[in-house]
Order: sequence, then structure tokens, then C-alpha cells
Amino acid sequence: MSIKSFFWVIFAVLAVQNQGLAQDGVVLNYQGRVQVEGSPFSGTGYFMFSLEGANGEIFWASGDFPFAGSTNIPANALRLSAQGGAYSVRLGQTGSGMPPLGLGGLQRLSHPRLKVWFNDARHGWQRAGDDVPLDPLLASLAESGKRPLTGNQTDAILQELRELRIALTQPNRAAAPTPAPEPPTYGTVTLAGPVMGRADAPVVLVEFTDYQCPFCKKFHESIMPELVRQFVDTGKLRIISRNLPLPFHPNAGPAALAAACANQQDKYWAMREKLFAHSSELTATNILLAATAATLDLPKFQACLDAKGFEAALKKDSQEAEAVGISGTPSFVVGKPEGDHVRGLIIVGTQPVNVFAAEIQKLLAAR
Repeated sequence: MSIKSFFWVIFAVLAVQNQGLAQDGVVLNYQGRVQVEGSPFSGTGYFMFSLEGANGEIFWASGDFPFAGSTNIPANALRLSAQGGAYSVRLGQTGSGMPPLGLGGLQRLSHPRLKVWFNDARHGWQRAGDDVPLDPLLASLAESGKRPLTGNQTDAILQELRELRIALTQPNRAAAPTPAPEPPTYGTVTLAGPVMGRADAPVVLVEFTDYQCPFCKKFHESIMPELVRQFVDTGKLRIISRNLPLPFHPNAGPAALAAACANQQDKYWAMREKLFAHSSELTATNILLAATAATLDLPKFQACLDAKGFEAALKKDSQEAEAVGISGTPSFVVGKPEGDHVRGLIIVGTQPVNVFAAEIQKLLAAR
């Protein structure tokens, strides 16, 4: 099966909502086209949309992330009608069961893109075509502010995005200039949370994670073991894990609380391993199974969950992340510790090992 989504028809209008959203709550009116096995799809299908930065950080998603080829339909999947391949959706409309979409966070993303997943209820979930770059939209918004766009402004954005689509699909045309790299961003956070590594390690990496985030799981499974081998086991790096459960991951908050309760029994890292193993289905039952597999004292663990004594600490994690401009997961602050805090480079997304290693080596050489 092949599923394609044609993005040359985009009706991208942001308008401020007055239905209980945050002050910068917006709705993105989006139109796309989807094909199944070479033919325009007509009927009712299931969709999931996400807004992500160039480094892989997820800012917003309409629902739970599906796995390619899976036939499971999450309860919060969007059920949309398509006619001749064409469909439309209002992203960020909370009345449709989606989380609110904040303009401020979207504008902070580096080269944001829209991703679309589609399931025709017969072939399972598939990515629906290429990512949709949103830089032209943000450029237009920078000029117009948060005022609703006029018809002429909408036409201009449509034309710009159509031209961008043509540039992407015609390889003989001159390539667009490569955007200048974003300047490095630094932030200061406290050294609070579960720790791996020596207390006197000269470099600290503070992680902000979400146990329902697929990119966080990728970092945990693919990148972190190599960092441990190269730097933690040699006494050069201390890793501290903090929480940033994203609002569109309903089970990330309970999982973060479970991890904090496991840390109370000095078994955070064992529990983390089991939580990421269940990241696609972090139900209460699977969280309890994770606690069992991590050999926790279950009565004490349940009592900790019921008491919710760590909720204030989890909220502080999110507040500190927000204060330094971190809005997606996984994100990291890498620097030299100074008392109970660290000021360092902010790395966003599941970057290759050499990105982390280069910064760590630079800090070690500066001693």
C-alpha cells in the first residue's frame, strides 16, 4: 500500500480563539489531499497531526502517536471525511478533543514542520507524504501579529506555499538557500532529580523527558548507552533526569509520578527502563507491571502514587523547562555544575551521539 498526501493546497490561517484557551491559543485551518494505492481517497479515515521542530522535538500533537502498520485506533484519533482525496481540519480546536495549540511555542521552534499520519481503517497507519514546512506561515505571522489574516493575506500565503511545494517536487529547479543555523541557546537549571554518575563529575547533562515520547525512548535506547559508556563510566559526566510531560500525552504525567515514586526506593533507572518499554501503552496496569518488573516494594509504591507527594516537584520541572525556553522533548542542558545549578548549552531533540560528545569534550578541555 502507498499513501500520499499532497500539500500544494494549504489554507493556513491562524486566528485567536476565545473558547477558554490560553492567551496565545490559536487554530490552524489546514487542507490536504491523500491518496491510497495511487487513487484519491474518498470516505472516512483516521488522522493524527503533529508539529515538530527541525531537531525532532515535538511541540504539539492532535493525539497519541501511532506505530507504522499498526491497526489500533487510539480513542483520540481524528475521524475525518475526504472527498476526491481532499480533507480539512482545524488543528488546535479543543472542542474536537485536541489539546490547545499555543502560538508562542510554535514560533520558538526552529523550522517547524507539520507531519500527518493516516489510516483508512484497512491498511493500518502510514505517514501521509512529506512534512509540510511552516516557515512561510510564521514569516507572514511575524508581519501580521496575531490578527486574523485578511483574504488577500491568505491568498498570499497560499501562493507562497504552492511555490514552495513546486520547489520541493521539481529537482531541476535551483534549490532554495539553506537557512542559516540557529545561534546556540544557553540556560540555567537546578540540579534536581535522579542522578547517574559520580557526584564530582566535571560535566552535567540535565535531561527533560516524557515517557510517552517516541524520541525520548529513542534517546534512552540508542544515545544514552553510548554516553554512559564514554563519559559516565569514566567519571567525566553526571546525568540528571527531569520531567516534562507534554499535554497531548495523557499518560506521561502518571508515568512521571511513578518514576518519582520508584526513585524514592532508589530504583529510578530500573523503573525508567520498564516505563520506556511500555511507552506506547502506559496504562495504569502497565505502570504497575513496570513497577513489578523493577522489583519495587508494591505497597509502598502504591501508597506513594496515592499520596501524590511529588506533584509539586514535577510541576517545578516543567516550570524550569519553560523558563529557559524548552517546550519539547527530549531536551537537554549540558554544562559545568556550579553549586546546585548548571548553566549550559541547550540541545533539543534526539541528536546523534557526536553532538553530545562534542559539547562534553569542549567542556572537559576548558577545565
